Amino acid sequence: MTEKYYYEKPYLKELEATVTSICKKGLILDRTISYPEGGGQPGDRGFINGIPYSDTIHDGDDIIHIMSDSSSFNVGDKVTIHLDWDHRYDYMQQHTAQHLLSGILFNNYQIGTVSVHQGEDILTIETDSSFISDETLLKVESDAIDAINQNHKVYYQEMSHKEAEQLGLRRSIKVDGDVRIVVIEGVDKIACGGLHVDKTSEIKELSYAGSEMIRGHVRTIWRTGDRARRKRLNDAESVKKISALLSSPENKVINATEKLINELKDLKIKNRVLEENAAMDYLQSKQENVFSTPYSLNSFIPNLKNGEYFITHLDNDRLGWLFYGLDSRFSLIKAKFKELGIKGGGREPLYQGVCTSLDEEHLLEEIKEILN
Repeated sequence: MTEKYYYEKPYLKELEATVTSICKKGLILDRTISYPEGGGQPGDRGFINGIPYSDTIHDGDDIIHIMSDSSSFNVGDKVTIHLDWDHRYDYMQQHTAQHLLSGILFNNYQIGTVSVHQGEDILTIETDSSFISDETLLKVESDAIDAINQNHKVYYQEMSHKEAEQLGLRRSIKVDGDVRIVVIEGVDKIACGGLHVDKTSEIKELSYAGSEMIRGHVRTIWRTGDRARRKRLNDAESVKKISALLSSPENKVINATEKLINELKDLKIKNRVLEENAAMDYLQSKQENVFSTPYSLNSFIPNLKNGEYFITHLDNDRLGWLFYGLDSRFSLIKAKFKELGIKGGGREPLYQGVCTSLDEEHLLEEIKEILN
């Protein structure tokens, strides 16, 4: 079995090892610092002798370093593993933050954790509650930030299954035999096989990012660690740029944005009225009932009261059409849909769609023949 150096020295970034087996998926080594996927924490990645491996997984008792091409290795080779440390440390932060949050939810608010997912952007914790107010979750955020600043020690305890059961853990133990307990001193104690930072200050930052319902439970969403810091800095930069664009102080950009949106709504209404009036004049100027228009098709709809019309409009390489008339007349056009390369539908007296060909002139000539 592979010796698990990631437990003994979780901060070790480089290790020499020996290839003990080569399989279709990649390499098996006599020892490794690369954590295999499990417990909601993804597997490590990095380089072995400069050749990338994309993941680390359990396969029975084996730990496999996933490689797209392992042909340059032989059993017995001495190799050097280099971890993608940024990737590893990011998930150590996330995993520790998850324990911190789940412990606070349970101990301070009697809310249990059902499942956890550590994604590439956010951390989610599905709870056993059907309702949690944002006010409560913001208090959880505040409690967690306090715990980060208090710099609680994070450490491990190995004990028998029986001893672990007597601790009154917030979650049942999922393994048989000896148990590895992760302790955030004064905050949480749980059985876990993942990797964590040494102290809560290494989490650095934490922010509540919302919640959603899943399977009748509230799933809470968080950003932690360097991810939370990057998000905060990006948000601050965005506000700064918006402030400059709106010529508004940063603390008043919401009011300025709302004012701009309302002005835009008013302009859209005025523009729609102007376009409908222009479309009406355009319609009255036409001698035929099949034609192309520079105005949007929707601007004609309020003006179509009597008669029969087929109108086209080309907008951003999209040729739209509108037919106003009886269903029996539209059936003549529909029978030629495939031949004309058009699609769409509706009900009497209004039908609309698009033409897959942009030959507007040809389409109008064909429609004139069909209707006349």
